Amino acid sequence: MDKIIFVSDFFINELLGGAEKCNDVLVSLLQKHFVVEKRKSNLLTKQSILNNKGCFFIVGNFFNLSEECKKTIQNECRYLIYEHDHKYLSTNNPIKFKNFLAPTKHIINKEFFKNAQKVICQSKIHSETLYKNLLIDNIVNAGGNLWSQGDIQILQNYIDSEKTIEYATMKTQNKNKGMLTAIKFCEKNNYNLNFIPLMKYEEFIKSLSKVKNFVFFPQWLESYSRVAVESRILNCKLITNKLIGATSEEYFNLSGQCLLDKVIENNDILIEKIISIVNGKRVEPNFVKKEIPKITISCSLYDADKYISHFLEDIVEQTIFDKCELIIVNANSPGNEEEVIQKYCKKYENIHYHRLDHRATTTEAINMVIDELSTGEFITIGNVDDRRRSDCLEIQAKFLMYNDDIDLVYSDCIQTTKINETFDDNSSNGAFYEHSRPQFSKENMIKCLPGPMPMWKRSVHNEVGLFNHEYEYANDWDMWLRMVESGKKFLRIDQALGLYLFNEEGRSTSKETFEYKIKEEAKIFFRYKHIFGEENYNKYKNYFSQGLKNE
Repeated sequence: MDKIIFVSDFFINELLGGAEKCNDVLVSLLQKHFVVEKRKSNLLTKQSILNNKGCFFIVGNFFNLSEECKKTIQNECRYLIYEHDHKYLSTNNPIKFKNFLAPTKHIINKEFFKNAQKVICQSKIHSETLYKNLLIDNIVNAGGNLWSQGDIQILQNYIDSEKTIEYATMKTQNKNKGMLTAIKFCEKNNYNLNFIPLMKYEEFIKSLSKVKNFVFFPQWLESYSRVAVESRILNCKLITNKLIGATSEEYFNLSGQCLLDKVIENNDILIEKIISIVNGKRVEPNFVKKEIPKITISCSLYDADKYISHFLEDIVEQTIFDKCELIIVNANSPGNEEEVIQKYCKKYENIHYHRLDHRATTTEAINMVIDELSTGEFITIGNVDDRRRSDCLEIQAKFLMYNDDIDLVYSDCIQTTKINETFDDNSSNGAFYEHSRPQFSKENMIKCLPGPMPMWKRSVHNEVGLFNHEYEYANDWDMWLRMVESGKKFLRIDQALGLYLFNEEGRSTSKETFEYKIKEEAKIFFRYKHIFGEENYNKYKNYFSQGLKNE
């Protein structure tokens, strides 16, 4: 018989919480099929894990599990994570972030989740939220929680109780359960609110069964919420918000005996899923994953011999390069870049190379990519002298994909003056590319906020057109301003995802091209002065006027 090591911070004899009750039922059901040994997370050691690495590990709550133990389980064991309390976020609360999508600096334990055989979530919204934050492919939606036979019988006993209390909520000091919000709601509506204190399970269910309207406003995203389901089983009307995982399941529209029967059915379904995972069998995810669309990386180059190898190596190391197409346009360069590029083209089918017979401008090249050569739904720029963090495209695509109202995302870039450094190994010493530091607003577009490596939705070009051939050095600023003028919104991802090379010989940074660049910028500044606002116009008009002196 196989042996399972069940890891948790606490067990039901120590703490009577929803997670502990669920875990206790899970252990008892698994014991019918396996030898199950319970281990407290804070008592595990690397050696104790290695001594049992032939066992299957099930990890429940693991706040107290050391990083060394996580890495040992991750590298040495077969395991699944039974997810409670959003332990992939440092805040443990997705509602702090727009669309439940956290900045990457708040994501934790990603490798621990990623390397599990499966991650069991408790509802569709729980699964979807974990997926959008981690973008891992091993998530399974359990579609429910577990109740013991004794608790099911107690629910059955009180399912038809007479309703003698109009409005009630739980009395608890746990701020996440929203008692104060329930009080304010009832005061606003002149409802006489009663309180059900935490007590032994049967006494709690007996009290809840008498309630006509159960008022429950959780202040975090409940992975499932047993009490919400129990209130529906007891035929209470649930007055709540959109933060209850169970409400995302289709069966939640049931109540009374029908819902209790579904809970009983789910017990059997869930245990069979977990047994299948332990035995290495396929288990369907049971929720719809939103796939990252194809991303076009547009790269135009000229005289780029000293950059091309390092650029290509950097790009193909992107975590989602398999979801990208890299389109390289050689603007009739005198260099030998083609020899290097062709080696990569043979190895990667998603790298496409086009050599032109004339010295094309960068504007001409990127318009050719957008209009003729590419098929990506999202577009980004690949400058041969810049570098990206390995998950830059993944993070940008995630924020663009899950924010329907956003058309372009950008982020901080650290800045160096030395060629061919990498994001992880560079001499920036904390220096940043200055233009991308402010949050997006029309007024802040006085700077070219998107910087050297934004990502945007191809669909915007249907409305605003392609890059303007009139501009060679400030074509991007003009494009982004046209987008803003048409009502498009940008989002700044609050972390550094790229390494920008401040190249004094660069097309837009060299002293030789300054005169041409300032002329273009001056035309753009006065063309879009209504976007920047009066204060910025007055502040910068003298500077940009110098670009028009020789006109």
